Amino acid sequence: MQILSYKLDAFVPFENDSIESFLVLCEDVISKMLSDEKTIFKLKSAIHELLINSLEHGYKKSGGKVSFCIKKSEDTITLEIADEGSGFNPSLLNYQHIDTDLNSINRRGWGLMIIKSLSDTMKIAQNKPKGTKITVSVSLNDLANSVLYK
Repeated sequence: MQILSYKLDAFVPFENDSIESFLVLCEDVISKMLSDEKTIFKLKSAIHELLINSLEHGYKKSGGKVSFCIKKSEDTITLEIADEGSGFNPSLLNYQHIDTDLNSINRRGWGLMIIKSLSDTMKIAQNKPKGTKITVSVSLNDLANSVLYK
């Protein structure tokens, strides 16, 4: 059996045990979908950053509903985190041009910089009816090529 998609909706309080429990569930699914350690690391790191951003910024460190969705196709794995927090207007943030240079980031933007550097694509959108939805994808084509040429 191979997991091709998975969705988890949970209320996650802003406390270490709850955050850890949510991450363990997500990371377990990621590990069961893939065997490439590099891609697993990227996705686990991205989910950690996305969850923390959701709880800190969307829910102002009070906790709330978070949705995790992951889908695997032949050549891509797509991960999405959505919340129903305060949200923001993605058009106000030019995330397409976030620099991945550590020296260019001031106090804010570390999480998005990390996520952008770990993924091939990153999309930020308003969640309906409220909140934020961030979708990242990682190409699996590099995996096939790296196996062929080793």
